[in-house]
Amino acid sequence: MKGTSLVIGGVGGQGVILTARILSEAALAHGLKVQMSEVHGMSQRYGSVVSTVRMGSVQTSMVKKGEADAIVGFEPLESVRMLPYASRKTIVVTALTPIRPLLVVLGKESYPSLEELHRTLRERAGRVLAIDADRIARSVGDPVVANSVLLGALLGTKVVPVPLERVRRVLAEHVPGKLLAANLEALDIGYGIAVQDEYSIQFA
Repeated sequence: MKGTSLVIGGVGGQGVILTARILSEAALAHGLKVQMSEVHGMSQRYGSVVSTVRMGSVQTSMVKKGEADAIVGFEPLESVRMLPYASRKTIVVTALTPIRPLLVVLGKESYPSLEELHRTLRERAGRVLAIDADRIARSVGDPVVANSVLLGALLGTKVVPVPLERVRRVLAEHVPGKLLAANLEALDIGYGIAVQDEYSIQFA
């Protein structure tokens, strides 16, 4: 099979690495060759974290510039920061909720408007799914499951050659029992959104 290259990023504490591992393990269980890398911009909470996952006929875990089939951003500005990996064939799945860096909180820098960030994404990628993952996560009872919403949306784009049910089983192996139901519901909602394209924001 042709290789599939994914870039997943956000900030510390959002579950970027866990999401990449769940996806990688599900791909392995599905019989695919998988390579994964982790890049920690900062080891502290709210520092940038990026993970790459490559499946199929690939020789390295590293994704070259312009090579990503899909980018998943857990935070809007982090989604834009990953655009060097994108081309006009890339699908971007991005969260809507900003997490403002410390310098922005202290008033020393400004955070771009969401409209500006989304316009940049649209200009550089082939398709953008902007999803209010935090609102959906709260609606299923736990804000920490936003990463499962975005993972489900990625699966719903059909870019990843791994069935939803396979990911559900691996997710169940990693998530504590008290959080499992919310994670699975979040995963399913995200999947459905991508299939229906109902949260995709279109720009003129």
